[in-house]
Amino acid sequence: PIKVNQAGVMPIIFASSLLMLPALLFGWLASVNWAEGSIWGRLFTGAADAFQRGGGFIYAVSYIALIYFFCFFWTAITFNPKDVSENLKNYGSFIPGYRPGKRTADYLEKVMVRITYVGAGFLALVAIIPTMISSSLGVSFMVASFYGGTGLLIAVSVAFDLVQKIDSHLVMRNYTGLLEKS
Repeated sequence: PIKVNQAGVMPIIFASSLLMLPALLFGWLASVNWAEGSIWGRLFTGAADAFQRGGGFIYAVSYIALIYFFCFFWTAITFNPKDVSENLKNYGSFIPGYRPGKRTADYLEKVMVRITYVGAGFLALVAIIPTMISSSLGVSFMVASFYGGTGLLIAVSVAFDLVQKIDSHLVMRNYTGLLEKS
């Protein structure tokens, strides 16, 4: 029941949405009448540029930190180790070496935290590839985003969910599943 990427693509969506706010705020502050041409205007323009997509180091570090935060946040919301432990107990299953109940829930939580670190690292790498390509090769962010894996990750997730649902319906009607040999 434990996935390496329990949060899916949601942390990337949340992080990119949240990173738009500083860019919009600093861009608006730079264009206000009292700031135009002053040191404040240049400061706000520089801050807005730093938070633009592909804006460099500040953007990349903020993006990675937010992805890690939202991975743990989303996993904490969607994965309840107590429920999984109770389900295992009710179905007569267990994890070898761990008693059903609280010990199993504690073990599942410990394992989920470790797996979420790996999943968050993978998501951060997939999400930051366009920024790295854009800043290192000097190409525009839109061109570099074609090499990012976020869209591919979404497409594969949707296709995998579709195959799982079709497979479960076939098995429910006593047919061989899509992924199994006849």
